[in-house]
Amino acid sequence: MLAKRSKIHIHKHKRVICISDIHGELDLLKKLLAKTDFCDDDLLIILGDMYSKGSQSHDTLKYCMQLSQMPNVHILRGNSDRGNEEFLSEPEIKWLMNLPHIIESDEYIFVHGGLISDDLKAQEAATCMKYDNFMELAHPFDKWIIVGHHPVAAYCHEIPCHNPIINTEKHIISIDGGNAVAPDGQLNAFIIQNGDFSHMSIDNFPVFTVKKTQQKSGGSINITWPDGIVEVIKEEDEFCLIKHVRTGKILTAPKSQIIKDPARHTRVWDLATDHHLPCNPGDTVSLVKAFGDRIFAKRDGVSGWIKI
Repeated sequence: MLAKRSKIHIHKHKRVICISDIHGELDLLKKLLAKTDFCDDDLLIILGDMYSKGSQSHDTLKYCMQLSQMPNVHILRGNSDRGNEEFLSEPEIKWLMNLPHIIESDEYIFVHGGLISDDLKAQEAATCMKYDNFMELAHPFDKWIIVGHHPVAAYCHEIPCHNPIINTEKHIISIDGGNAVAPDGQLNAFIIQNGDFSHMSIDNFPVFTVKKTQQKSGGSINITWPDGIVEVIKEEDEFCLIKHVRTGKILTAPKSQIIKDPARHTRVWDLATDHHLPCNPGDTVSLVKAFGDRIFAKRDGVSGWIKI
């Protein structure tokens, strides 16, 4: 099935707010819209994956449907917006099925997953909604392509970061902060105004106040799922000493994140980095998960360990 397309005009002074992969977290969406001071003068584009995974899927969908009645709101369909869930009514299914897969303006193209070429008439709907690893696999584009779907931290092979990535060589901007998917994820708003780019984000983590000075670690690795095959060297109470098979890098990872995949490979799932956040006493960070002698935390979108 070919992708449905929609074309819009964006005035050069209009502020455009792009949000993707809400995944059923309605409260976060409302807080993020409030944080950006979203108003009638702005243009809001939601890049799909409105529901599933989070705790408020149906309410989030209904809220997005209400937003779509506003003339300054445009919504795309993502791969998680399947439309076959039992809790959906017929009007809700019809609304989802009628959503475009691509929104195009003079300078930007908005799509949930990705594009196979510059020819928008030749795009398959399935690819537009689900294109894993798009930013690394795609060729350069003439217009800016703004996408969600693939969490940006999966592109970060040294230091895990959930902030939008701007790839100037390929003209691709990836904005999925891993909300409701990654244990340290966040909901991002990517903002375009007068040709300038910025972002805001929000998460649900409690705040932790740092008590000790810690220097930034050097030569860090962030093991992502596609490259997550490891060997367990030693098991401890909460952690395992592991060796990353591809790089030979040795690090510790939470025992709870070590699994066997269907092919019986040993893999590390999440929190698989040896990056230590630089911090000083009195600094505040988002507390993702606490362990006996350390926490996994996040500050300004960047995740890592802090010894306590």
